[in-house]
Amino acid sequence: MIGRLSKNKIIIQEAWSQYDIRDILDDVNPILVSKGYSPTYFFEGTPVLGIGGFSVIIKLAKDLTDADYRVIKRILLLRNIKIVEEDKLEA
Repeated sequence: MIGRLSKNKIIIQEAWSQYDIRDILDDVNPILVSKGYSPTYFFEGTPVLGIGGFSVIIKLAKDLTDADYRVIKRILLLRNIKIVEEDKLEA
């Protein structure tokens, strides 16, 4: 799986099943909701191999703080998700 992080959006791509997405959201969602980021979720994809799998786009009402960004990044890394830091690509 691939995680694309920016200050106002989190994208998880290439999940094999909706259960993989749910497991990640179970870890990330409590942080987003409790800190007032008001996440909006967009689900897309198919379980067909070779087409990209399932993905979720999480749009946030406000930018992540540096501390919350690092926590979410750490959670994804611990799940062996490759991280692409979108904000650092633009710089």
